[in-house]
Amino acid sequence: MLLIVWVDVMILENIIVNYFLLIITAQTLSIKLKNIRAIISSAAAGLYTLVIFYDKLKFFTILPIKLLVVILIIYGAFGKNKLIFILKSTLIYLLYTFVLAGLIFFLEYRNMGNPAYGYYENFNTKWLIIALMLLYIIIYRVFSFIISRRKLNNYTYNVEIFTKSSSFTVSALLDTGNELKEPITNLPVIIVEKSAVSDIDTSLYEKLYIPYKVVSGQASFLEAFKPEKVKISYDKDNFQYKNAVIGISDIKLSEFNEYQALLSRDII
Repeated sequence: MLLIVWVDVMILENIIVNYFLLIITAQTLSIKLKNIRAIISSAAAGLYTLVIFYDKLKFFTILPIKLLVVILIIYGAFGKNKLIFILKSTLIYLLYTFVLAGLIFFLEYRNMGNPAYGYYENFNTKWLIIALMLLYIIIYRVFSFIISRRKLNNYTYNVEIFTKSSSFTVSALLDTGNELKEPITNLPVIIVEKSAVSDIDTSLYEKLYIPYKVVSGQASFLEAFKPEKVKISYDKDNFQYKNAVIGISDIKLSEFNEYQALLSRDII
């Protein structure tokens, strides 16, 4: 019996399945899944299935190598290198994989034992499940986008920064994890993209250097200056003037230019 396999279809199926498994694994672990990393890991997992067609690559189908591939998929998708997290997420991923495979196997053979199966012999349970996965992925992405936009709107403020010669306005996101303060004055720090202050002559101000530490533990200094005042608008008729320090960031704060500054939680 001649078995015809459409390699491109097989790879696409595996990409969809692996992406779905990564989504529900991330949801089980209550962590945010980075879309680009997840897609790349899913694509790599899909390409890995090609080893079954080459006798010289049969070595890559043995159990230890398969487990290593799963670990690499998990690491690539989540980017966390803590051993406990990798082992935990790998076990969850494998659990969902076995459950899904068992479900497909059960439905296929259950249908074959059904007297009405002859009327639906061209029906493929696998495609039904993949269609449901795609529907789940689409709904998940849409709801994630809506929730993200709602949170962004609720925590974004218009901030007008007054300098010695002029003023400029930026859209600022309230960063509840930002407790950065200028160590001498103890004033909260508003982190602003360098491009947003490019027209300001910061040489008119005393340069401040604020020590900070990122999540990875790396420490550095943030160049800053103290403006005349800062106006934070909560809505059209509700605003406050605050004293704060402006820290200049060399990196882009928002991928889609939704905001150009980060507010310290102590300033609101």
